[in-house]
Amino acid sequence: MRKILIVDDEKNIRIGLKSMIEREYKNQYEIHLASDAFEALDLIQSMDIDMMFTDISMPEVDGIELIKSIQAFDKKPTVVIVSGYDDFSYAKAAIRYEVKDYLLKPVIREELSRTIERIEEELMRREEVKDKLASSAYQQEEYKETQLNFYSTHPLAEPEEVRGKLTQLELQWLDNGFRVLVVKYAGDLQTIGTDLFRARVKGVLDTAELSLNSRIVRFFNRIHHAVILIEGVYSFDSLANMVLNPEHNLILAVSGPNFGMEKLRAGYEEAVQALKYSFLRSTPSMVLFDDIRDKNAQYTIPADKIRMVANMLGSGREKEMQKNLYEIMDFNEISRYDIGYLESLSRTFNELVFDHVFQMYGKESVDLLKRYKAVGDPYNFTYFQEYFREVEGLLMLLNDYIKTLKSAQIDNKEMKAALKYIHENYTKNINMTIISNEVSFNYSYFSQAFREYTGENFVNYLKKYRLGKAKELLETTEGKIFEIAQKVGFENTKNFNRVFKESEGVSPVEYRNQKKVWMTYRK
Repeated sequence: MRKILIVDDEKNIRIGLKSMIEREYKNQYEIHLASDAFEALDLIQSMDIDMMFTDISMPEVDGIELIKSIQAFDKKPTVVIVSGYDDFSYAKAAIRYEVKDYLLKPVIREELSRTIERIEEELMRREEVKDKLASSAYQQEEYKETQLNFYSTHPLAEPEEVRGKLTQLELQWLDNGFRVLVVKYAGDLQTIGTDLFRARVKGVLDTAELSLNSRIVRFFNRIHHAVILIEGVYSFDSLANMVLNPEHNLILAVSGPNFGMEKLRAGYEEAVQALKYSFLRSTPSMVLFDDIRDKNAQYTIPADKIRMVANMLGSGREKEMQKNLYEIMDFNEISRYDIGYLESLSRTFNELVFDHVFQMYGKESVDLLKRYKAVGDPYNFTYFQEYFREVEGLLMLLNDYIKTLKSAQIDNKEMKAALKYIHENYTKNINMTIISNEVSFNYSYFSQAFREYTGENFVNYLKKYRLGKAKELLETTEGKIFEIAQKVGFENTKNFNRVFKESEGVSPVEYRNQKKVWMTYRK
């Protein structure tokens, strides 16, 4: 039975998530609970935890530090963040530490179920691979794949070393001439999974070997592309036709002719370079390095026009901005040049537009961050048109985003209403989702606008306001500490004491006693 760990300093959240999982997956998971990072680390070290759902904001050690702490563990759980608000810095850390998902509170049952099922599928695939590794034949195949991966990409390997290693792998036939074929899935590989892709390529090659007069060997590179070495320089056509069967939905790139084992890396680089040009096609097809080796590399990036697009964001000049974008990303112009033009164009556009905007405005939205990360590399998309649509879509979203922020900063009526709501309801269990809905403001826009207006993020502002009210009650009433904690909106006394001491340097009791001494002294 798999083990799930739920880490949150709020008891109700822990119990709520546990109940949701138990109702949906009765008797399928052993669920453990932890109220802070220290308790969580003890549990992870004492047993094999498969999935961990953790809050970000916790006492002493927050969720990001917890995730960072488990990276060195031999067996670490798959991590999902469950947080009451989304934040750019947290999302960046989540991406860095390969967090599987980022769920916002209150957690929706369907989203939780989808996340668990995705993780379950991945864990099952890992177990299948682990079982395969137990077989000696599979280990030998893995060794061969590792060596071919290394010597096809290692720039410093001496020719004698390459020849010696490939001779051990019985690849002397490369001396007779060969081509390198690189095969990728024409779509999102995650939708079918790497195992199915590998099986599909293996099926094609098993069929091909029955009719080919040439020897072939295949391996998979580190980004899950299939790499095929085929004997001879004219014998790839029939294999290419099998690969490009529409049922397989595969893209193929073919190197130029190469002779000699020591030419493995050169042939591989040619095929990889040719594969980039498939991005400029619209359907799965074959690209030959022979056809693109002499592409024009003399180009100039229109940096001034790109800066104009950045300057127009939020100005109400959408049509003019789109016209410039179409001219910058003109497909016919891009197709005239070496693929380096597209890569430089994308990099410059990211630096002058998207990077600049996100540094100034876009640090509050996880959804925008995901799209921003995607357009950072054109090859995250299969074809140019997909990439262009995402660039245009993100640009228009950011344009609306900035317009809304500017409008909010002019009259600030939403922010004033939000502060009024906080001041009237701070004793209740409120969060940014509730308040953004109350003032009819988009959640992501609200987060940034609130910070701009108050100088602080929502969580810190609410915490300081509650502490201010708590200090008033400590100074003017004889109420018990737990009563004061409840009156100002804290879930429990322990959390109240911790937050108060972090802010004031002393506990609530010490603070009250100091004020009493001071008042007596004044009298």
